Amino acid sequence: MKFSQTGTFRENFLEESTTLNLKEQIHAILLDKLDYFIGFIIKEKLEIIDDYVENLTKKYQGLVEEDLLENATSEIEEIFTKYENLNQFPDLNKASLNYLFYLLQLKDKDEWDNDEIEISMRSLIEAWVFPAYYYLEALTETIEREDAVKLYKRYITQYYKDHPSPDRDESFSLEKMLEKRLSGDTTSSEWVMVHAMLEEGKYAFKNENCPTCVDAMTDLPDVELKYLACCYGDYEKFRSYYSDHIILTMEHTLMEGDPYCSRVLYDIRIDYDLRHPPKEFWDNFEPGNEEEAMKYYKK
Repeated sequence: MKFSQTGTFRENFLEESTTLNLKEQIHAILLDKLDYFIGFIIKEKLEIIDDYVENLTKKYQGLVEEDLLENATSEIEEIFTKYENLNQFPDLNKASLNYLFYLLQLKDKDEWDNDEIEISMRSLIEAWVFPAYYYLEALTETIEREDAVKLYKRYITQYYKDHPSPDRDESFSLEKMLEKRLSGDTTSSEWVMVHAMLEEGKYAFKNENCPTCVDAMTDLPDVELKYLACCYGDYEKFRSYYSDHIILTMEHTLMEGDPYCSRVLYDIRIDYDLRHPPKEFWDNFEPGNEEEAMKYYKK
């Protein structure tokens, strides 16, 4: 067995530039999940929907310094017509979109007409993850926190169940996944990771850094909400993206203050033993330290 490391630390990754076609990507970045979440609340806890929408609308409004959508174009307003849940709450529509424009640091709504806008990686990542953090926070302010957490977990799990990747392949194998991750230029990614097949159908990987969510959300105070907004969905996401026979375990996360994220993907067609290796294994899970790490693998 061999442990392999990929990726390279890039200190200023969040300040690097990227381009975005907002018209094409706004649905995936913000609106699809928000509409589904509003619909989920309507279905599961209808009695709170009006209070919740009011709380979330005020929260988004309080996060922006100016109204970029004061005189929104008909084209911008039209994007909500496909969303039967959001369509019921025009003030939330406007507030959520205005907040997104604020996160992307758009100067005015006219930038909507550009096929591509240049933004920082930080702005792009914030646009992906900050709205979910705040609509979860608004939920904890509408109902008891414990109930809000349970409801959010059910929502994000069901969302991925209902939105499987069109590229799912039931012939998918973890061995091929690892082979692909270790091919080509393994130093180019900003994600520093250690990989190994522990045995047939069990692929372990450890994230040494999180240059996206963890680094971008440093100033947000609530660790549990950050974990839920960024990490918890991975449990169902891997199965949704790859195959029903793939299950993830995860017991340490950078988001929660651990020195790494420890994750194992299991192919349950081969083995349904989902015991996550102990911390001592992960502490020693480094290239060249195979013998020491494996002493702890099944303890």
